[in-house]
Amino acid sequence: MKPILCDSHMHVFSRSVVPAGASYVPPAKDLNDYLEEASLGKIGRAVIIQASVDGVDNSRLVDTLTAQQAIELRGVAMIDEQTQDLESLAKAGVRALRIQDRTRLGLNDLERLPQLANRAAEVDWHVELNTEPARYSRLQALLKGLPQGQQLVLEHFGHCDPNSTSDIEGLCRLLDSGRIWVKLAPTRVSKQVGQYQDLFGLVETLASQYTERCLWGSDWPHVMTAEPLPKTSDMLDFMTRALTQEQFLACLSDNPERLYRF
Repeated sequence: MKPILCDSHMHVFSRSVVPAGASYVPPAKDLNDYLEEASLGKIGRAVIIQASVDGVDNSRLVDTLTAQQAIELRGVAMIDEQTQDLESLAKAGVRALRIQDRTRLGLNDLERLPQLANRAAEVDWHVELNTEPARYSRLQALLKGLPQGQQLVLEHFGHCDPNSTSDIEGLCRLLDSGRIWVKLAPTRVSKQVGQYQDLFGLVETLASQYTERCLWGSDWPHVMTAEPLPKTSDMLDFMTRALTQEQFLACLSDNPERLYRF
């Protein structure tokens, strides 16, 4: 059977409503736009990531997951200590919670990781973390307090600078723990968007050493990103060049199928 490719990091928004108090104005694009612009007839699965502007209101995420769609979907929600009925989110297709820890966004929630990770474990979720190299050491210290066996996914290469030896070494130390995964989503870290050649060495290193814990994501529809916007086709071309066939299938098919339980 032909492998089903998965985009493990994309967002959907309302075509008409901007969330109150949003830190940015998101593109007015929903899943139909994604299917038209970014799936390319090649991507049969996608993971919808709750965006920071939507906070802990996961209603649109759930509506999108539970509607009849042309591709298989899973979700990553944002919750807080008061969020109720995680079981209903899980039934809708949510497989993880997301924690924002980015100075750029004014959200530094890493210290909430232990408490939220315990809540995630109640429904057998993993944790996805949008963090940065300055926080790697603190994250390393927090890992031992997480529920046994729980996995943690770093978004956007952990915002690692591909030209920084210390960033790469710090990222690899986290991956060496055996419970960290990484999304090879290139658009936030590459300075050569479209070609991504500045990530070639980093992708080779991560995919060869941690083949079973690498994922790929497009980050569509590319919020807070200047024109011209990244193209999914360019990313897939780059991944084809940078990865062996075995690594490509692991990253874009086998690993997401296992982690998100498609």
